[in-house]
Amino acid sequence: MKRLISLILTCVLLVTVFGGCGKTGGAEKTILIYMCGSDLETKQGLAGKNIDEILKANIGSDINVVIETGGAQTWRSHDIDNSAIQRYAVKDGKLILIDTLPQADMGKAETLTDFLTWGQKTYKSGKTMLVLWDHGGGSAKGVCFDENYSFDSLSLTELREALDAAKLGKKFDFITFDACLMATIEVVSVMKDYADYMIASEEIIPGGGMDYKAICEAFASDGEREEIGKKICDAFMDKCKKTGKDIYSTLSLVDLSNADALLKQFDVCCAFLNKMADTENFFSHLTAAAKRCEKFGMDNPFDDSSNMVDMVNFFDLAWDEGLSMVDLVSAVDKAVPYIVNSGSRSNAGVSFYYPITYAAAEVEDYVSLSVSEEYTGFLKKHFCNVPDTPIRFTDMGSISGSGAFSVSLAKESYAYLSTMDFVLMRTDDDGIRHILCTNNDIDKDYDNMVFKSNFRGVTLAFKDRRMYCSALSNTNDYLTFETPVRINCRRAFDGVDRATLQYGFVWDESMFNNGYYVMSGIRKGPDENGIPDNTIYELYADVKIRLLEEKIVKDGKELDVFGDAFACGEISFDKDITEMPLDGTEYQYVFRATDIFGNVYYSDMATMKMKYTYDELLENPLPDRTPAAEITNIEPYIDD
Repeated sequence: MKRLISLILTCVLLVTVFGGCGKTGGAEKTILIYMCGSDLETKQGLAGKNIDEILKANIGSDINVVIETGGAQTWRSHDIDNSAIQRYAVKDGKLILIDTLPQADMGKAETLTDFLTWGQKTYKSGKTMLVLWDHGGGSAKGVCFDENYSFDSLSLTELREALDAAKLGKKFDFITFDACLMATIEVVSVMKDYADYMIASEEIIPGGGMDYKAICEAFASDGEREEIGKKICDAFMDKCKKTGKDIYSTLSLVDLSNADALLKQFDVCCAFLNKMADTENFFSHLTAAAKRCEKFGMDNPFDDSSNMVDMVNFFDLAWDEGLSMVDLVSAVDKAVPYIVNSGSRSNAGVSFYYPITYAAAEVEDYVSLSVSEEYTGFLKKHFCNVPDTPIRFTDMGSISGSGAFSVSLAKESYAYLSTMDFVLMRTDDDGIRHILCTNNDIDKDYDNMVFKSNFRGVTLAFKDRRMYCSALSNTNDYLTFETPVRINCRRAFDGVDRATLQYGFVWDESMFNNGYYVMSGIRKGPDENGIPDNTIYELYADVKIRLLEEKIVKDGKELDVFGDAFACGEISFDKDITEMPLDGTEYQYVFRATDIFGNVYYSDMATMKMKYTYDELLENPLPDRTPAAEITNIEPYIDD
């Protein structure tokens, strides 16, 4: 009799605990939260704070909220055991422990599979959301870094394995990543088979994470799924604004029913990338696009060098012609029906992996994802099986028959060459090196990989003031340059101090030296959060600027030397950027090759003695391929 009474009391207790949690499938909706606390919980208690938000949610009995905890060395609240995997249910604003399991690595597919298998069996709901909570590292590094297991994480391959092994009876309504950098085309390619919608950010997620009260209440509502997703995105941005972290934050709602069309357009863009890879100066343009486009995750130690770039922004900057952006933009617009950000960003909602910072093992892991056959082919050709020295000089420096300074590279270096330019310097009486410019005005023979100087004894000037210049890119139509400036005009540029003057050289064979220079405007530098501003602003007449005139190398350090401030005055589109003759007698000239991984290689250094004076060059500018100086010495170059 006592045994019967005990059994009855046990059943009553189970009904009391699980009755509102869908044990028998009574609840219509379920949120499964895979909460890998990691150091976010150990150091700051952030997972516990999000649980606090869940407990404040105004939800009824028709929704289950279930949490699996683990992955942290210390749990700071709610008496959560850091030595075990635990499962909790939320009922009437309270966190109720359901089960305690042996410690397990939340960065392993098996641990996630076990949670999902148990969750769908225990909570048979019509609508389900899966939330993955923790650090995110983008497409190459994955999500959920378990602090107890050397921060092992779930790669995208492991995510796919876990979801496959769980044998889901139906797709999730939402898969939500409360983790940095997971709104990527690669994540979309995996999630499309397991969910109808995805919510994720291209950027780092601020420490406070998403708004879990809003997530629970929105999912519990009767709205359409797209409207639910919008509410969750809006609530996230509102939370960021309250904590002053909205400037860089962004969140995307992705309609995975349009994922295949998006992947198709990505493949089309990558096919064009493959086609262009063997053309002259291609990687110069591509490198410039990678530098200027929206990049993500550079301020988070887990996500440093995430190599995630905004898809639309990157391809838009990479080619001004030859690639139609209409279809890609349309595909992204359909796949991302809603995106929130601060309004100061130009991201379109989906990023992809591009190896700006090269790591061979990372690229090889990424290639195994096979998101796009075209992109996989591109990466295999240029970023896999890379030789120890991708760029190899076969002639470090010699004098050509025309008197030009000449170098050559091994022909196999072509596949890895991003840019070839030169550095022009002078050395003063104290032995201090002055760097006057870096420029790509050289003769390039890519068939034979021979490069010759086109030194005509000039540098560039703005409003007749000599300035340091750097070459950005080189196409068949134009060259682009920039010069760092300091601005003294808060009205025009909203308190910006440092920026760059942007200008270009347009090829025109009908003109002297085959073209002319044009002014573009001012580009602001990245803000305090590292976010680039891709707008080129018009220069106003009353804007006062200081041009970078040169860099000096002293005690192994490069120091910027800015000129005096001056008002820009009336701006002429094609008259203000000019070539100014050099006024010294001796200069040093070095070729500089940069590979697609960002490594720099220098030739020998040529010392050039001027054959013409400033006045002579001012009166009679030299045509292309007419050396303004005689090479008097060639010696190894030591980069200070």
